[in-house]
Amino acid sequence: GATAPTMALTTMSFVAALVRCTTLLYSCTSPATVARAFSPGAGSDVPFSLSAYRRARARETSANLDASRFHFQILFVDGDNFGGRIAEGMLAEIAEYNDAMCMLFPYSATIETSPNAPADSAAPPEAVAACESLGLCSTTCAEDGTSFDLACLDQYDLIIAMDDEIQSLILRSLPPGGGYENRCRQLSEFLSVDFCGVQTKDGITDKDSLYDMIEQGLWDRVAPFHDLAQGAGSDVFSDRSAAEASTTADGRGMDQPRMVLSQSGAAVPNRTGWPLVEAAMLVACAGITRFCLDTMNAQFDAAFQTLLDGHFHRPEHLEYSIQQADDQLRLGSLSVTGYFSPNERHKRIEDHFEELRSKLL
Repeated sequence: GATAPTMALTTMSFVAALVRCTTLLYSCTSPATVARAFSPGAGSDVPFSLSAYRRARARETSANLDASRFHFQILFVDGDNFGGRIAEGMLAEIAEYNDAMCMLFPYSATIETSPNAPADSAAPPEAVAACESLGLCSTTCAEDGTSFDLACLDQYDLIIAMDDEIQSLILRSLPPGGGYENRCRQLSEFLSVDFCGVQTKDGITDKDSLYDMIEQGLWDRVAPFHDLAQGAGSDVFSDRSAAEASTTADGRGMDQPRMVLSQSGAAVPNRTGWPLVEAAMLVACAGITRFCLDTMNAQFDAAFQTLLDGHFHRPEHLEYSIQQADDQLRLGSLSVTGYFSPNERHKRIEDHFEELRSKLL
């Protein structure tokens, strides 16, 4: 098999990824999702759509999140006390950059029974160095790690496994019928815009949507590896890959060149070291941010529309002024209406009245 940084470009890696995808599809996906993924589109001879499968899984996850508390608690789970804490710091940084630090709260934990679990909970020096090089909170990254147990399933909104092995360990431990599987996802799933952009109304493109979400200094680290990161699978975040990528034969550790010379003398991205893993992790954390914020927006959009439909649906309701209608909605639900600014509420009320007028008059 190929090493993680080059896996996206090899046939062996593609086959391995497809096998893992199919295995997980049957083991932890609802029959409805499987049916949608294997239902060909109009005029299509393809029996399986990976994009449809990703979108179906994303919608299931989105539907199982509860935005009514105005925030999501997100837990990264690894097996080596390494990758999870770095992803935690990255997500906190990206959330702050997108004015969402009071909406997204990342944490990390390690499965103690994992083959790569450390002997103690102390932060690995390589992980601390990675966080410092990225300008992340060194205090948080240097804290002792915590262990993952099943109680975490009820304490966090979203459980994100660093790779498929970690996800499998969690899924095999789930109590039957608990409905937790839809809230346990792999970090690599958020590399795909099919998944992280499923709730975006206008659609998003791979690079443009992420560029605005990542601070320029961090984006400069992502840019050379963006296409490689988008095509990477879960192996790029595995314990083995992260450990190998964080050290080099010359002892440079995290301080590795982002660009190297090819045999022809051209400068190309370094595909065999930490920079690719780092870039993929940043892209995935940006995807998590987009997914969570879009999910929250979509749920409050639907809740506000339900309020409008319940309060204003008869001809006499059109006699209300916009301000009178807003006051009535505020009495109906401060939590839902409070999510939107007065201008946003007034615009939505006005649009609803226009639609109601066209239906009734």
